[in-house]
Formats: sequence, C-alpha cells, structure tokens
Amino acid sequence: MIMITPANPRRPHLRWLFPSAFAFYALTAFLILHPILFTTGTHSAGFDYFNYHWNFWWLRFAPSMPDLSVYATNFTMFPYTTNLGYHALTAFWFPLWALTEPLIGTLAAMNLIIVIACTLNGWLMFALLRREGAAPAAALLGGLALQAAPNLRYFYYNTHINLMDWFWLPALLLIWGGIAALVERRQHAAAIFAGVGFGAALWGLALTDLQFPIFAAFLLVPYGLLTLVRARQRILLIGVGLVGVIVGGALLWFAGPLPHMLTFEGTLAPGTVEDRPGIPIPDGFLRMNETWWEWAQPSIGAWITLIVIGAVVIGLRARAHDRRWFWLALMLPPLIFALGPTLTIAGQTIPLPFRLLHAQTDGMFRMPWRLAPIAIIAGLTFAALAFTPFLTRSRAARGWIVTAALLLLAIDVRFFESAPLAPLPPQYAFYDTIGAETGTLYDDQVIIEIPTGAASGEVIFGDPRATQLQWYTLDHRKRIVNGFISRAPLEHFYYLETGDPMLSWLGQRRYLEPEAVAAQMRERIDAWQIGYFVMHRDLIGVQAPAVQEIIGFFNQLDDLVCPFAVEGDAVVYRTTWHPDGCPPRTPPSEADGTYSVDVGAADDVRHLGWGWHYAEDIFGTTLRWAGDRPTAEVYIDLPPGAYTIEIIAQAYATPRVLTVSVNGTTLDESALVTVDSLRSYRFVVGADRIGDGVHSTLTITYDDWIIPADSGGGDQRRLAIAVDAIRFIPTPAQ
Repeated sequence: MIMITPANPRRPHLRWLFPSAFAFYALTAFLILHPILFTTGTHSAGFDYFNYHWNFWWLRFAPSMPDLSVYATNFTMFPYTTNLGYHALTAFWFPLWALTEPLIGTLAAMNLIIVIACTLNGWLMFALLRREGAAPAAALLGGLALQAAPNLRYFYYNTHINLMDWFWLPALLLIWGGIAALVERRQHAAAIFAGVGFGAALWGLALTDLQFPIFAAFLLVPYGLLTLVRARQRILLIGVGLVGVIVGGALLWFAGPLPHMLTFEGTLAPGTVEDRPGIPIPDGFLRMNETWWEWAQPSIGAWITLIVIGAVVIGLRARAHDRRWFWLALMLPPLIFALGPTLTIAGQTIPLPFRLLHAQTDGMFRMPWRLAPIAIIAGLTFAALAFTPFLTRSRAARGWIVTAALLLLAIDVRFFESAPLAPLPPQYAFYDTIGAETGTLYDDQVIIEIPTGAASGEVIFGDPRATQLQWYTLDHRKRIVNGFISRAPLEHFYYLETGDPMLSWLGQRRYLEPEAVAAQMRERIDAWQIGYFVMHRDLIGVQAPAVQEIIGFFNQLDDLVCPFAVEGDAVVYRTTWHPDGCPPRTPPSEADGTYSVDVGAADDVRHLGWGWHYAEDIFGTTLRWAGDRPTAEVYIDLPPGAYTIEIIAQAYATPRVLTVSVNGTTLDESALVTVDSLRSYRFVVGADRIGDGVHSTLTITYDDWIIPADSGGGDQRRLAIAVDAIRFIPTPAQ
C-alpha cells in the first residue's frame, strides 16, 4: 500500500528513478556491511547475535512440538517458564529467515535480513523525500544519510534486527499519505482497502519491536493530524484510520503478543534513569564517536548537524513559509528525548523529558538515544526540502555539489569502517549427537552449560559470554539455564548470581560447598531431568584453577555423572539419569593389554581428580604438574585382576617421596622421584585391591611441594611432581 510516484509523472525519464535508487541503496548497503558479509560463517556482528538466531529457531520449533507456546518458554532460564510477551522476538523477519535458512544456513540468512533492512532504510527514506517534493539529488543524499547514520550502523553491527528497521517510519508516512490522497479523490473502496493494509503495517511494526510504535507515534500522529486538518473528507479519513487501528489491534491480539503482554507478571530490573546514555552535547553532534559500536557511546556526527543548520539558514534567508518547517518542528521533540535524562550547561543540570518516558514505561524504555533516528528522519526531510530549490536552480553545479556532499558524508561517518567482529563459538559434534536424541524423556532433558549466566535487557548476571551459550540450542534443541530474554522477571535468573550453591559455583561467583552442591545435583538431576553438564574451559580460562576444581569434583561423583565427550575446550558429562546411561571410564588399551592414561593429553580429564594443575606441552611431551593439594587422584574402570602401576614422573627442584593408594588402601612400595628427568616408577597392586575394577580410585601422595615464586620465580603454583603417563599393566595370574 506504499504509493511511490515521481514528483512529476509526466517526465518519462523518471520512470527508472526508483528502481535505480533501490540499486544505489543496495550497493551502499553492501559497502556499509561488507565486513559482515565477507566473514559470514566465521564471525558474528555484535554480542547479541545469538538471541535473534534463537528467536527464529524458537518460532519454528515451538509450533512443531506438543504443549509448547511461541510466547512462553522454559527452553532458556530453566526451570522457569517465562512469558515472552515483551521479548523482542522480531517475528516480522521470521518468514524470510524460514524461507532462506534451509538453503543458505542461519548465519547467511540473518546477514541477508540485515542487508535488506539497510537497503530499505535508504530507499524508503528516498521515497518519502520524493513524495514530499524533494529533488532527486536531495532525496538520494537524505536516504543515504539515514542508511549510514552512526545510530543505525550500531544496530547493523550488533545484529539488532529488531531495531535497525527505521524504514517503517517513512513507510507508514507514505501509506498514510496515500490513504489521504485516496480519500480526497473519493475513492472510498480503495481507501478502505488501503486502511486494512495500514493496519497490517502497524501489526508488522509491532512484531518488529514493541518500541517501534513509540518511535512511529512521534511522526505519524502529528503527520496524521496535519492531513486531517487539510482534508475535506475528514470523517471518512478518521474512519479509515480507525479501520487500520482495529485491524492492527486484532492482528496483534490473535497473531501477536498482545494477550501475553497483558498477563505478564514479575519484577523487572530497570535501574536508575540517571545512567541512561543520551547523545552528548556538543560532541555527539560534531563527530562520529570513535567507538560507535558501543551502546553507551551514541553520536550523530557532523554531516547531519551541519546540513540541518544550513537548511535553517537558507529557510530564514528565503523567508519561506511552507511545509518544510513542519518537519523541523517534528525533529525537535525526539531530539530532546535523545539527549538523555539530563542536560548540563555551564555547570547547571536541567532535567529532560526522557525521565517521564522512562517512568511511564516502568524503565523498559531504557535507551534515550534510540529516538535519534526519528529526529534524523524529520531533520533530513526538512533539509531536503530546503535545499531543493537551490539544487533545482543550480543545475550546472549540482553534480559537483552532490559529489562533494557524498564525500563529506563518507568521511564523517567513516563509511568503510567496521566494528570489531567476534569469532563464532566453536561448533561441536557432541551437540549434534545430543540433538539427535529425540523421543520420550530425551525431548524433556536439560543441559547445564558451564559457566552459568543469564541476562535480560536490563541486567546481566555472570560472565556475559555465558549467555551466548544459548546459541547451541539451535544444535541440541534442549532446555538450558543460561540465556537471554529481553524482558524477563528478575526472579527467573537473579538467584544465579550468588544465591544457588550449585549454579553460582558453576559460574565462579561462589566458592564450592561440596556437600551442598552434591545434594543439589542429586536432587536436580532427576527432578529437572538433567541429561548433560557441558563445561566450556575457554570461557572459564583453560589454565584457571576453577577448571580442575570442577573436573575433579565431577569425577568424584561417579554415581551422578560420568565423562561423555572431550572436544576442543569443551568437557561433557552425562548424568546417570540419562536413558542411555554412562559409558565405562576405561583408559585406552595397548597391544599388550596395558591401560594407559596419557596425562596432559586432551582426553585425560576423563580420569583426573583434584590435585592436578593445567595440562602443558613441554618440547612435545604432554604432562601435568601435581601439587595443588596434598594428593592427586585418578579415576578409572579396569577389568578385575592384578596390575603393575607404572607412573612416569619427575620431581620439581628436590626429590619427592611418592606413595600410591588404590581404593583407599596404601600400597606397600614407595618411590623417590628424582628431578633430573622423567623416569618410570612401578607399584604392584593385587587383584583383591582392584575388586571388580568399577569406579576405581588411584591416589598419588607426595611428601611436599615448592612454590617457584617463593624462590624468585614467577610461577605461583604449588609444584611437587610432573606426571607424563600412568599405565596399568596386567599381571599374569600365578
């Protein structure tokens, strides 16, 4: 229902104007976004990328499963079921993603959405300016200035597909202007049909993001009043407007979030209005911020500011009294809101109207600078109309003027500059294995991602990267505790901070309380139907003591969990609740039947308990130092029988007396481990001490340790012996 016509349709050379403009904005979208496009599949645009991929996966997955609702989920922030009425699902873009994702993958499909939104931002702004009477050159520049504005670049480079869609504002103005024209021409049926389309557009606007109705109201309400004042068929125009509002409201009720918004319950954490970032005066209007990709560093840049000021000067000198001033007036309210909660001038602080908007939305409207694009749209419309007479008269210089303006705009917004792009998280085969587990019980299982953390739009608890583990839901399709929901009740994730012995410890925000954590695991594994614990060592720190603390603790609890997979930096534990049970923890066997734990190799975490430091590779030899605790433990499953235990070890700085216990019984032999090189030390264990071999525990004890830093070194660890391998050599029966 968007009516786009040239200013003078009798000029046939303009027939290609709009298609050519669309191609121009598609090209500039490619130039703005080329870093994102060229790294598709390897890097992501911004921190929040995972959320929007999850949204679309959820919109497709929920209807395919019994008893799941699109607007309620416990697939993130489990065990709570969270109302998604206020969550930015961005369902408007879902059909395009659903169509393209099976063909090109979710990452390329999302980047396609970003490109299309970026193109439409410029093209529909161009269409609005042309409809308002701007010259083609002025309209072209205006569309590009909106498309490349720093505020919008922030949204592109953070995958905020819910907030990059500023084309909705010119689109709605175009539709309403077309409706007013139809009413004036007494084309009643066409006007009512257009009103239905207007309602569908309002529905699409709200499905994009619930903030957009607020954004649109700043322009659409006064623009609608202007058309109403000028209309001769006011009653009909009001009626058509009501049709649109009723259609949009009905769609939001029956195919949207409205019923769920009305039933939303819970405490949000809006924070104080004082720390809400606005565009600073004057810096934000004189240059593009150096870190424009940061949410707390908003700016508009000098080009738009100078163009609007120049347009004001031209308008005042020409003493013009026309519609352009209407657009300047529309620019001022959102601009004032975008300044933030407070304006400081000469040491004096002035409260600004954003405080009222923040209070009226219960703090959910938390970013004042997000209103800046509204002011940009109105300001550019004013400027385009002001410069049009000048560009029309100066045909000879027009090309040079437009070229110079384009170059200055490109310089001001640093057109080819990319925001930092983050590498995508590793893809793990074990998630595909878990995803293939479907059917009764499997579908309801929960995965505990480590480190734990969750976030809403208001607050993040834990390591922010832990929330990104929601990304893996697309592969395993199971419930998780971690994740992000735009507007989630505080009660659904606040406890994760420090209030939960198990989950807070797994997020490194609370010290381990072994008895409390074991009790929670024992209860929750069955009650929550936890199938797996997945530890991401790269997020904790591969060399961090917390990694070995978690591994050592989990390896103790052989009645609750068992090692399932080690892939890259991920260590996966399956629980004993899992329908497929636990695989044996038997080390790899050699040709002679010897079972060997290669200490320091990637897979050794299946067997190690407390007392070990991180793995090291020293001139091609993988090993670990022991000494973190008075003993170092190893957990294995062995066939029954007698064994000779061979430990290949080397002491640090001074020889160490080494003793060994098996299943709580100390072996008779001891050994003096030397410092000169790795050597083999053997201990004999009888079949009676091995028993059935299931869940056997080997305990290595050393008489002392040394901290290198105490002797002038840099290593703060307690070091006793380095161990390269532990081998279990079967002893033939006598």
